[in-house]
Amino acid sequence: MPSSTSSILVIRPNVPEPARRYEPGGYHPVNVGEIYNQRYQVVRQLGWGQYSTVWLVQDTRDGRPAAMKVLVGKLTNDKSGWDEVGILKTILSVQGPNGAHICLITEPMGPTVLYIYECVSRAMPLSLVKRISKHVLHALQYIHEECGLVHTGDNIFMTTPSAMESASVELHEDDFVSTIFKLADFGAANKISNRYAAIIQPEALRAPEVIIGAEWDTTADIWNFGCLMYEFARGAKLFDPSWDCEVSGMNSAQTHLAQMVGLLGEIPSTLLEKGKRSELYFDAQGRLLRSGAYFITLEELLQRTDHHSPEDVSLTADFLSQALRIDPQKRWSASQLLQHRWLSNTDQRTNKTSPSTIMDSITSTLADAGDSRLLCPTEFAAIFPKQIISHMRPNQTAKAGLINARTIRRIKEL
Repeated sequence: MPSSTSSILVIRPNVPEPARRYEPGGYHPVNVGEIYNQRYQVVRQLGWGQYSTVWLVQDTRDGRPAAMKVLVGKLTNDKSGWDEVGILKTILSVQGPNGAHICLITEPMGPTVLYIYECVSRAMPLSLVKRISKHVLHALQYIHEECGLVHTGDNIFMTTPSAMESASVELHEDDFVSTIFKLADFGAANKISNRYAAIIQPEALRAPEVIIGAEWDTTADIWNFGCLMYEFARGAKLFDPSWDCEVSGMNSAQTHLAQMVGLLGEIPSTLLEKGKRSELYFDAQGRLLRSGAYFITLEELLQRTDHHSPEDVSLTADFLSQALRIDPQKRWSASQLLQHRWLSNTDQRTNKTSPSTIMDSITSTLADAGDSRLLCPTEFAAIFPKQIISHMRPNQTAKAGLINARTIRRIKEL
């Protein structure tokens, strides 16, 4: 059992945005105390990204906090490619010295799961990975089936009420079993009806069909999901496209495909025939032009994590293998994965996993440091507007996290 003071301290570093971006078409100058739309009073800055600054504001009508994302001026009239505003409600616009700016008013969120994972620096307890999985799958189920969207990213946020009170948040045992995990950052999302992006996904999470230039769809998100949940459960990345490239002479795509084939089997000829870049990596018989010694199974990899039982490893490997089928036509959907027995009893009150069990596993990595607190960055994000959430089925509304935020700043070290 951890002591009553065991916690993880998550702090948002105060790294300012580049001043040169305050130019025509760039950032809009926002000042603390200003009131926007005669309603939203600026409290402090939460962060910034390439295309926006994000601010904590207070709704003067009901006193509730919110996040205000102020887009750069050049995006106001930019209609090329995917438009983030196309799936979000434009609450207001403001005219400033650098042009007109669209502002989005949304819910402030807590730290990302990736930041928590980086703080832990080891495999997460499976009970926590299951909760994250279930919530994210509900979100993917909704955006795939109801919205026709492919998310393409990896941002997952915690809902932490105390996160809106200051620039730091201290996470305790109950936070990990009471939070809702929400899928974030729809700035790179694509509509199925308008898949404008040639390359999607972070490189290490990139699906095989994307690498070879074949048509991709919502199943690419499932591949993303499988890679991320493996990483949380194992404490290490599933694929490393840059591994040993200098020695092998292979490029990152060749290395990545060799790792996939070694772990999951051959890519079917029906998929290779659809790839615009297949001939760069495969011969006429569908064999890799450059292969490597990557022959291992998911179960064998998960067995390297010493605190998962053999039964847990076997069932976890089976669950992940359905999300990581190399043939996208055979890859399970979010709806199918939600029915997998690995997720049975997750989030039910009868679940035997206690908050202390989760916190024990997370804080045990701090023993050598002699401290029960960790320091890592945080970000804030925003949910879909109410008119989109209102279309969700009742059982989805409570669980699916559908939030938007371009990554403000990823900072590895404080």
